[in-house]
Formats: sequence, structure tokens, C-alpha cells
Amino acid sequence: MLNKELLSGLYVLTDATLTPEETMLDQIERVLKCGVNVIQYRDKYASEEEAEKQCLRLQALCDYYEAIFIIDDRLELAHRINADGLHIGEDDVTYEEARALLGNEKIIGVSCYGNIERAQKYANLGADYVAFGSFFPSPTKPHAKVVEPEILKIAKEKLNVPICAIGGINEENITLLSRYNIEMYSLISAVYKDDAIEENLKKLHAKI
Repeated sequence: MLNKELLSGLYVLTDATLTPEETMLDQIERVLKCGVNVIQYRDKYASEEEAEKQCLRLQALCDYYEAIFIIDDRLELAHRINADGLHIGEDDVTYEEARALLGNEKIIGVSCYGNIERAQKYANLGADYVAFGSFFPSPTKPHAKVVEPEILKIAKEKLNVPICAIGGINEENITLLSRYNIEMYSLISAVYKDDAIEENLKKLHAKI
């Protein structure tokens, strides 16, 4: 059974540019060795065959380090390889479809942008965590609407599921969000910067 209490701390995503296939496994192992509990595979453009090959390896690696492995958007793939969970956004499959296929034991997280009502809806339906953002301009999502951090205060007051902040979070600004005592911080560029994964994660962990 999955330990959903691991949904905390730094939540590290893959990226087609920053974690290319030939180095992804090594990079993610370095991340896991630094104590990160949650990994997400995010690649909107990889073929199903490429994605399955990568995700099978990543799931096995996360199993070894007793971490949670979540796939972004690709419901059928998550089901096929028995991944730990799925993350869905507004334009992806519905929460209801995902839960029906994956079952109640799997983790499903939902992007809620700046919408508290959306978060309440999915928390009530049984989502395992909700994500808000983008809080800062993000190099991986340059067109994402920026959300005010104050929404995290409201979310903490109204919701009883883990809350994740996403979007442009780095060593300089993560403390602006940590004061709201949320559970998770989604990171991409700040982790892989200058290939100094261990140093970057040490600094980020210290800030929260």
C-alpha cells in the first residue's frame, strides 16, 4: 500500500530539456539520494513507447528508494505500468475517469491554478493533493497565469488535503511560500541548474 504521508517537501519533476533520456535516470537517482519523496514524469511530447520505457525505469527507481512516482496526464500509461499515481490539469482526462481506472489506492493530484472552488471540489471527490500556481514566472510554463501567494493561506484554512505550490519556484523565492506551511513545492529548473543537483537541493531544503 502506498504511503501517502510521503506527499510532503520538495516534489521534483522531469523535463524533456533538463532531463534528457540519456541522463534522466542518473539525475533522478541523485535527486532521490538527497531525500526527495515525490517524483513526477512530465513530458508532453514523448511518444507512448518512449514514455513507457522511461516511466518503467523511474517507477522501479522510486520503488527502490521508497519514494512516490507520479505521471503527468498520461492516464493509460499510469494504469498500464501500475504507477503510484497521476497528476491532471484542466485540459487532461477528468478526475472521475482517472479514479475509476486507477482505483482508490493510487494517488491523484489536481492542478487548481488560482481556483479555490476547483480545489474544494476535487478535495471533496477524493483527490490526494491539490496544486496551486504558477506563483512566479516559469521557464517551463512561460504563458502560465501568475497567482498571488495569499491563495495558499485561504487554501490551508479551507482544505484538508495536502497543498502543492507550483511554478517558477527557486532558492530565492521559496521562502515567500513556505510561510504558509504548505505540504509540497513543485520544482524543475531550480533542481537541475548548473548540474549541481545535490547543492541545489540542499539549499532548497534549508529554505523550507
